Amino acid sequence: MKIWRLTPSNEEPTFPYITSEEETNYYIDLFKNKLYTKKRIEQNFHPTVICNLKGVDIGYLPFMEQEFWIFTEKAKQALAPLLTDKVELLPLITRKQVHKKISRVKLLRYRKAYKPLIEMIQPEPHYLINILDIKPLEVIDFDKSDFEFDEEKQEIYMTDTLAFFPEKLVDSHLFKIMNHGRALQTSTFISDQFKTIVEQNNLTGLKFSEAHEDEGGNLIWQTL
Repeated sequence: MKIWRLTPSNEEPTFPYITSEEETNYYIDLFKNKLYTKKRIEQNFHPTVICNLKGVDIGYLPFMEQEFWIFTEKAKQALAPLLTDKVELLPLITRKQVHKKISRVKLLRYRKAYKPLIEMIQPEPHYLINILDIKPLEVIDFDKSDFEFDEEKQEIYMTDTLAFFPEKLVDSHLFKIMNHGRALQTSTFISDQFKTIVEQNNLTGLKFSEAHEDEGGNLIWQTL
């Protein structure tokens, strides 16, 4: 059993298309307060435009000192059976649907000006991933890990090595550990099964940092 850290291979991350202060506030609230809370939000989610998902099946979106992930339809079809009810797939606006974000009148009037933006929008269905599998600190073996820990704030920082208890990660294929310091908050972990599916289906956009299993069966993830 292995645990990996999800890492983008693309040096150009995706980003939301923001046109007003109202939208800025919406995105801040969405990414800071709504996602990764173990709650489904699709009923209150407004499909939006994510730019720069070019040539990859799994895209990386850094926002508000957090990382988020975008799946194309190909990635969704391959990974959804493994993730079952552990993720929420929030549909995003495709290139043909961009009129839902920018009026048809503007698109026609300023066709040349909007052309570079349109080309940055994924033409196929794609989804913002709301990870529902949020683990507590108890999945980490503190005795075998190497990091600094602020007991008062319950935060981990200056992470060199993390050791996981494998028995506490059964059926966890895409998970996060939230609200315990930036080192964990900006990390997303996946199982070996997740990695295998990515490789078997030639899904692009990722590279992996490995967690090794020690003699006691603990999973050790070392930062690179």
